[in-house]
Amino acid sequence: MLTYIYELIDKSQGSISISDFMNAALYHKEYGYYMNKLPLGNGGDFITAPEISQLFGEIIAVWVMHTWKKLGKPPKFSLVELGPGRGTLIHDIIRVTKKYGSFFSSMAIHLVEISPTLQKIQKEKLKGLGISWHENIDSLPEQPTIFLANEFFDALPIDQFVYRNGKWHENRVTKQNDGASSQCPFLVTPLLNTRIQKKDPSKLALKSRKKNVVTSLSLSCHPSAPSFLSHCLTLGSRKIDRKQAHYSTFSMKLQKNWIPVSSNGMTEGFDGAVVEVCSAGIEVLKKLEDKIMNNGGAALIIDYGYVYPSHKSTLQSVRQHKYANFLENVGNSDITALVNFQALRDSLRYVDCEISTQREFLYLFGIKERTQALMENASDEQKNRIFSEFLRLTENMGTLFKAILIHHS
Repeated sequence: MLTYIYELIDKSQGSISISDFMNAALYHKEYGYYMNKLPLGNGGDFITAPEISQLFGEIIAVWVMHTWKKLGKPPKFSLVELGPGRGTLIHDIIRVTKKYGSFFSSMAIHLVEISPTLQKIQKEKLKGLGISWHENIDSLPEQPTIFLANEFFDALPIDQFVYRNGKWHENRVTKQNDGASSQCPFLVTPLLNTRIQKKDPSKLALKSRKKNVVTSLSLSCHPSAPSFLSHCLTLGSRKIDRKQAHYSTFSMKLQKNWIPVSSNGMTEGFDGAVVEVCSAGIEVLKKLEDKIMNNGGAALIIDYGYVYPSHKSTLQSVRQHKYANFLENVGNSDITALVNFQALRDSLRYVDCEISTQREFLYLFGIKERTQALMENASDEQKNRIFSEFLRLTENMGTLFKAILIHHS
């Protein structure tokens, strides 16, 4: 893995973007963390809500059935989960909903998963249930679709920009002078204007506004870098039929309400402010928007993140349930960043969405009542476990984790 990333850095004149670094570390077909490791569970590096308690999957099942009714009870629809981990969430949804005949017979389940290791585990856990697997969103059937994404967006590659001395710099990954002999073989170095492009419509563009002046920063990847985009996305010209809206390029604006500003409000940023841009996540969301607009449907995204950014770096590595430097143990640890929910919301053009905390969402769809029902005939030991899991989902994770509900009115 280190040799491969060193080669990328050398081919890119001494530095690569953080998104290219994450692509290599997480999604390289041979060395990538998600492609070869089993990250989830007590024996892995982290645990997700479906693994914590059956309560989570049961409440998601209630939301799915509620949404199906709101869609007019279509006789055929797809339930799609992005990044389904070990398949626990879908397993719980099936367990809850199979008793509702008309709903269950209408549902076709599709899982989008690029990891061969995780696909193998999912297929073993969910064998005999008629589930289809996909490596990208584009291969999904064209019919009403309900999308689920739990802790999916936090693992998508991001780029980082830092404001210093009145100008934006891009944080890029370089090699340590002493190379592989160092405990940390890489450095993050802020470089000025490394990817500024003028009038280059073939690039992904990040636009920032100051009064009426627009500048663009290219977010293109090195051509030799393994790109998560190639698995889940198709960039280029596309069309939303109902609105007849065409996209020749993808662009994202740093909106006034989340771009860093100094206390006097007169400059684009304050010294040291960090902006993180996940263009892969926004492009995935636009894919979901297209599907919902063209075929009908809805989406539920749950992840840890923020609506109002702190303008600090949120990049971190997780290894054996502990946080670490994301530049260390590359390929053997998870790399994540908090999800910018406001950026996701601002990228949607033709569908409606609401953002809440995970706690608010779970309470809205009945987690308190379900917890009480489970505890009624439980032993004291079981009651303590159930209540502990309830608190972990609604209190410990309740506010850091957000839920964004997307639907077409």
